[in-house]
Amino acid sequence: MPLRRVAQIAVVLGLVAVGVWVVRGKKWELLRKPTEVAAKPAPAIKPRSAAEIIPKLKDPPKRTGVTIKDMLAGKVPQLNQLEVEAFLKHQGRTSMNLLAASRLLKDVSYLREAAKADPKEPAVQLELVLRGESVEEKAAALAAFREAAPGNSLGDYLAAHQAFAAGDAAAAGIALAQSLDNPLYADYTQKIVAGAEQAFLDAGYEPAAASAASMFSLTLAHVTPLVEVSRNLQQLQEEFIRSADFDAAEPTVVIGLTLGQRIQGQGLYMIDQLNGISIEKRFLQQLDPLTQAGPGGQAAGERLEALDAKLLEIRTLTANFTEKFAAADEATQGQYLARMKSDGEFAAMKWLVDGK
Repeated sequence: MPLRRVAQIAVVLGLVAVGVWVVRGKKWELLRKPTEVAAKPAPAIKPRSAAEIIPKLKDPPKRTGVTIKDMLAGKVPQLNQLEVEAFLKHQGRTSMNLLAASRLLKDVSYLREAAKADPKEPAVQLELVLRGESVEEKAAALAAFREAAPGNSLGDYLAAHQAFAAGDAAAAGIALAQSLDNPLYADYTQKIVAGAEQAFLDAGYEPAAASAASMFSLTLAHVTPLVEVSRNLQQLQEEFIRSADFDAAEPTVVIGLTLGQRIQGQGLYMIDQLNGISIEKRFLQQLDPLTQAGPGGQAAGERLEALDAKLLEIRTLTANFTEKFAAADEATQGQYLARMKSDGEFAAMKWLVDGK
């Protein structure tokens, strides 16, 4: 994007106990004199980690009877710390395994361990951006994330989120302008899901149950910041349109539409589809129906109709999915989960419900 364009967008959005042991003199001499009977020092007690306390679990107890139908009803199994530590011991304390452990136990300490061991892994820094416990920690992680993955627009959107929260609309504008030049949108979710699935397998769950549990226990922490960014943009857009300042409104519209379309196009889960559609619709509804705003030069009105049709399809799929999935045999359920990983949740649901 030309520097002048970046500057224009930025200006538009900018409107808005250390202890010391000392032994001296006679005390030192007394300590040096051998005693008549030297007492044998007691052996030091070696601390043991949770992984050392539990059995090696080469053949963990089988967790049979855990069904996907139960998970659909909200009975998602959870791993305890001993099971997670055993997984890390057997599979290694790699960055992605530590991220999976952190998610499963909701414990940021595993995440910090991963960041210390592999500071240039973007997935690790992204997790700290989203789940850090202080503004400073999140800001430092965001800088590291954008350096590790400079072409990932998710870093630009999260930078805008932090800037808006700090009241710095100009910095938010610069970050959002940069997002237009970074078409990749990656949240690395699948890597974390793979680690969580292995943890359930190591704990004795059957393959189908482990795969389902890893997905059902997943949370998408990046969704809320993106929704908040879109709302900040929409507020600016509405103000500009009310004042008939369409030149100022144009950048906010382009950024908002691009954000919504990227989430739909590159997000794997149904929540991505729904949030992307919601964001895009809010910006489309502010435009003249004849304005070209959709992919391939689609008019705003046509694009809205297409999105409404997609929402209707999603509602229909969702209404028929649960019963059909629960009634499917284990092989079909496994195929669904595999398709979900490779093609996304919407495509997998369509395959199961429509047989396509």
